[in-house]
Amino acid sequence: MKTKKQKKFLLVILFAFIGQFSFAQNEEVITPEEKRVAFLTPEYYTNWLGASFFTIPTIEKEFDVTPVQILDLTFFYDFGSCFVGMESNKNGVVVQMTLRLFGDQATDFIQKAVDYGYEYITKGENVNVRSNTGKLLPDIYDTEVKQYRKTTKNGNVYMEIAKSKKYANEYDIAIYRAK
Repeated sequence: MKTKKQKKFLLVILFAFIGQFSFAQNEEVITPEEKRVAFLTPEYYTNWLGASFFTIPTIEKEFDVTPVQILDLTFFYDFGSCFVGMESNKNGVVVQMTLRLFGDQATDFIQKAVDYGYEYITKGENVNVRSNTGKLLPDIYDTEVKQYRKTTKNGNVYMEIAKSKKYANEYDIAIYRAK
């Protein structure tokens, strides 16, 4: 009787060990590069912009980036595939991000947002985008700006998209949360 219980016990331990080992092999290590790529998807930036945990120090630690330039409360980072401006409030919480994308990369970025639920709401002639010098972009202002909105439980997230008149296939995108 004892040997049957011992065998059963050993089998349970063996299966538990094999299960743990298999789980550890399937678990993926997420690198900072993968985190940067993931952040540029609507599932992430929609939920993270304006969240109290999403601060400048968090960005720098989790994404393994340092600012290439800082203007007031806007920090510009090189994400590899593009430069991203992160504007924070006085508490360091990131409330807006800006990007400059080109061609297919821009249209894919916009399409993913639309597929995620961003709805086209209006067009205008102003955009909430600054260059990395802090000056207004004359090639962006006075252009047609399309505005999209995604309603979340924490307020609305807006995406403003301006297409440059000066340069073909250049898009300036600003994404921010508003109540």
